[in-house]
Amino acid sequence: MSLAAELVGAFFTNGFSPAQAFGLFFLLGSFTVATVSDLRHMAAQREFVEVWFAFAAAMLVLDLWLAEFTLTAPAFLVKWGLIIALSVMSHRRVGPLFHLATGDVAACAAAASVLPAGWVAVFFLLLKVTDVPLGPLLARGRNAYPFMPVVTLATVLVLGLAAWASGAF
Repeated sequence: MSLAAELVGAFFTNGFSPAQAFGLFFLLGSFTVATVSDLRHMAAQREFVEVWFAFAAAMLVLDLWLAEFTLTAPAFLVKWGLIIALSVMSHRRVGPLFHLATGDVAACAAAASVLPAGWVAVFFLLLKVTDVPLGPLLARGRNAYPFMPVVTLATVLVLGLAAWASGAF
């Protein structure tokens, strides 16, 4: 069995639906391109931001459908409550968690929207943990720095942790 097949199988056994697993791989592709753009120009293109917000909205609808349109489903409420709260706390206008531009918040919300409820907090924790060493390195003495490399790395790490937790490695 190929490594890719093992990883996808690991995600399914760890609470990821097929749509979530394939959506996460789609996001990684867009994150890779946006990371290069962010490193070069200190900004993700507007189209990426629109795609990430639309993606998160589509995952919200998918989660509603999987919860049989009951807003009282605990996993749904926990997951989306965490995504909304942590995203708001990450925006530069609110900022106790991070001081991110809207595009970076959209990328974080999109990545978190694909994860099962229990992994959302882990993802934001990984964002914080990876930001500590990468932030100063990416800033190179400036006040602001490209955050997409942090988002991409945290997304890859959460994928690895999910695979490890399911026994794939």
